[in-house]
Amino acid sequence: MNILIHDLEEPFFQTLEHDFEIINTNVKAAPCQGCFQCWTKNAGYCVYTDAFQHNGAMVGSSEHVVIVSKICYGGYSPCVKRFLDRGISDCLPFLTLRKGKTYHISRYPVKRNLIVYFYGACSEFERETAEEYVACHAVNMEADTHKVIFAERFEDFGGLSL
Repeated sequence: MNILIHDLEEPFFQTLEHDFEIINTNVKAAPCQGCFQCWTKNAGYCVYTDAFQHNGAMVGSSEHVVIVSKICYGGYSPCVKRFLDRGISDCLPFLTLRKGKTYHISRYPVKRNLIVYFYGACSEFERETAEEYVACHAVNMEADTHKVIFAERFEDFGGLSL
């Protein structure tokens, strides 16, 4: 399974390739409440029954995760961040060391590749912050590889690829 997570407006995301499960994060959905019932009660899915209820399973079972996000202060846009926060159930509450830091153990055995396309104007510091942020995100999700690509506008990417 390949998943494409984005915050694009309607005309843009309709042009995207369909070899992905496409997730539009510009929908009405609750933010993560930090209740951890996705770990303790529901074993892998959120207790809130909205569009983001099964985020953890979708991301956790994907071999390729592509994120298209407006860059916001060196990180993901609020909509994309909300989606990823609600997907904490892709890991278990148990901890392990990876690259000298403490991370949660993955619930799903799938190794994945992460590609992040950031669009929007940003400073050099925001670019560096975004690259470090995505590198940490890749370690957290146990991605084999990760790549970060920047552009002023989404149209400047000229297409998305794995």
